[in-house]
Amino acid sequence: MQHKGKVLVFLFTALIILYGVSAAFWDTTYTALDVFMNALHHVDEYYVEPPDLNKVQQGAMRGLIEALDPYSAFLTKEQIQALDSRKDKTADVGVVLSKRANIICVVSTERNGPAAAAGMRPGDYLTAIDGANIEDKSILEVGSLLRGDPGSKVKAAVFRGAEIKPTEIEMVRRNEEPPAVGSRMLDGRIGLLEIPSLASVTIEQARVKLKTLVSAGAQKLILDLRGCADGKADYGADLANLFLRSGVVYSIRGHGGEKLEEISADPEKFVTDLPMVVMINGSTAGPAEIAAGALKGNGRALLVGEKSFGMGCYQKRISLKSGAVLVLSTAKFYTPDGKMIENDETLRETGIAPNVESPDQDRLNDLLVDAYFDGQADAVKYKQLQEKLNQEQLDKALEVLNKGLAVPRRAA
Repeated sequence: MQHKGKVLVFLFTALIILYGVSAAFWDTTYTALDVFMNALHHVDEYYVEPPDLNKVQQGAMRGLIEALDPYSAFLTKEQIQALDSRKDKTADVGVVLSKRANIICVVSTERNGPAAAAGMRPGDYLTAIDGANIEDKSILEVGSLLRGDPGSKVKAAVFRGAEIKPTEIEMVRRNEEPPAVGSRMLDGRIGLLEIPSLASVTIEQARVKLKTLVSAGAQKLILDLRGCADGKADYGADLANLFLRSGVVYSIRGHGGEKLEEISADPEKFVTDLPMVVMINGSTAGPAEIAAGALKGNGRALLVGEKSFGMGCYQKRISLKSGAVLVLSTAKFYTPDGKMIENDETLRETGIAPNVESPDQDRLNDLLVDAYFDGQADAVKYKQLQEKLNQEQLDKALEVLNKGLAVPRRAA
């Protein structure tokens, strides 16, 4: 087939694809198609060499889908086969990933996990794994590359802060071991419940330790969800349900904002209505945001700390005839008061905002300046800064509780 003929076939294929994808946006379909077709016309007329049509088509689809949100992706048949070939690689490094500015970033690192132990930090941007560039990889692919056999090593290149060159981090993979729930009694008969992970076994641990705190005489509670970013939506709902006797926990909305499902509290799962504060930070994500949003939205607790990350959508895999796969976000999670947890239009609106910010921006800037000029090694600076942030947030949570600012006892 001559070049012109190939281009016509490609244009026709692209037209069909774009029509199907943009059917949900009928009012703008024709404008979008006009721009796309005009661009292809110029490629046909002026590009210096005959284009590789398969490559162009795959690139167009990848760009189209990945522009929707961080978790949607277009995977070719070869990419899917590569993922399937690594399904038995179960050992991991303990990170939760997302994308910001279309670059893979670290949302959270598992406490005492391989990544954290090796020096990886929330907020790091990944650029390469084992020397291979990952700038065009989806979150699914990068997660797969980080997994491997237990005891094997993997190297990641990351950018952080104002650094001008990447930092190489070598990690030793291990089978996932969800960190245990922590609990302790603080002065003033305040029970502290720490949830570092929302894996399946964590909820029962949380239930037992919460009941133990109540039995030991706790009069107020602090629920620490800082750094908690893994698990399933159901687990976040189950955690919130420990403190909610009734009410909506979260809802799921699909195309056009249609409410697909509404999850309500089960009174049989309820444990306590003690006054409480929930601590969150920028690494609180996913199921933990569902829990925090439910407690805030029902007026059950005040949130103290930093704005959460903003991760709250559901993906569906759609197989195409070519063997390629669309990973498409088809629904989003909402808090009881109608807050969309993940807003992909603007970072300003994404995530759950605390009732009481700690530290505020001025104080955070002071802490960053102090760390920068303290003359110690970078790893030491980072550890000390995190310790100060953690302690100041805990102190603020205690202040809120002790001043009676927390939500009063109620059977919500």
